[in-house]
Amino acid sequence: MVKVKANMNLETPVPPMKFFTFTFGLSWLIWIPLALSHFGIAFNIPESTSNLVRLLGVLMPAVSALTLTRFTGGRDAMRSLWARLFLWRVNGKWWSAATLVYPILLIASTLTHNWFSQSRVTLVPQGFSALIVNIIFLVIAVLGEEIGWHGVALPALQQKYSALVSSLILGLLLGLWHLPFWLLLDTLDQFGILYLVLNFIFVLPMTFYSTWFFNHSKYSILLPVVFHLTFNIINTALLPVTLNLRAFGILIAFGWVIAFLILPYLESKDLST
Repeated sequence: MVKVKANMNLETPVPPMKFFTFTFGLSWLIWIPLALSHFGIAFNIPESTSNLVRLLGVLMPAVSALTLTRFTGGRDAMRSLWARLFLWRVNGKWWSAATLVYPILLIASTLTHNWFSQSRVTLVPQGFSALIVNIIFLVIAVLGEEIGWHGVALPALQQKYSALVSSLILGLLLGLWHLPFWLLLDTLDQFGILYLVLNFIFVLPMTFYSTWFFNHSKYSILLPVVFHLTFNIINTALLPVTLNLRAFGILIAFGWVIAFLILPYLESKDLST
C-alpha cells in the first residue's frame, strides 16, 4: 500500500477541467432526462423508477475519478488514490473536526429553532432495519461523491490555486452539479425555488470547512467520507433539520460562522497550511 506523508506535495494526474466535464456529463446524462420526465416536459419515467435511477448519478464522481486516474496516471496513481481512501492514522483533533462539529451544529440549529418557533424539528421514529438500510444507501452515495471530490477534484484544483479559491470553485461547482438532482426531490415541490437557493448557500461553507480538515489530515479521503456520512445520517435519518426552512437557515448561519473562523487558514497555496 502506498503511504501518504503528512507534508508531501499532493498531486493528481487528472486535470480539473477534464474531471468536472466527465463527472457533469455522466451525472447529468442520468438526471436531466429524469428531471424532464418529473416536470412532464419529455419522456415518461415512473417516479418509482426515477427514485432508484437518480442514485446512479451520485456515483459518477467516483466513476470519473477512478477512470481518469487509471488512464491518466496508471497503477501508481490508482494505488495512491486508494491508499488515501483508507488512511485513518491522523491526529485525533482532525477526526473530531470531521465527526463532531457539524452534528453539534445540527443539534444547535434544532434547539435554537425549537426555542423560538412553534413548528418543531423532532427525531424521526424508525425501526432498526430501516435505519440500517438507510445507512447502507448513504454509505454508497457518499463514497460515490467523495472519491471524486476529495480524491481528485480538490487536489487537482489546489495544484493551481490556494485552498480558499479551490474551495470556492469546488463549492460552486458542487451546487451546480447537484441542481438536476435537487429538482427531483420532493422538497423542491414543497418549498419552491428558495430551497435551491438555500442549498447553494449551504454547500459553500461546508466545502470550506471540509477543505480545512482535509488539508491537515494527510489528505485522507476517509475523513471527508466520514464527515459527509455522519451529517447525512443525522440529517436524513434522525434529525431532519434541512426539511424545515427556518431551521435550515439557522444551520446555514452557523456554518458560515465556522467558515469565517477558518478562512484565514485557507488563503495559502501551500496544501500543508
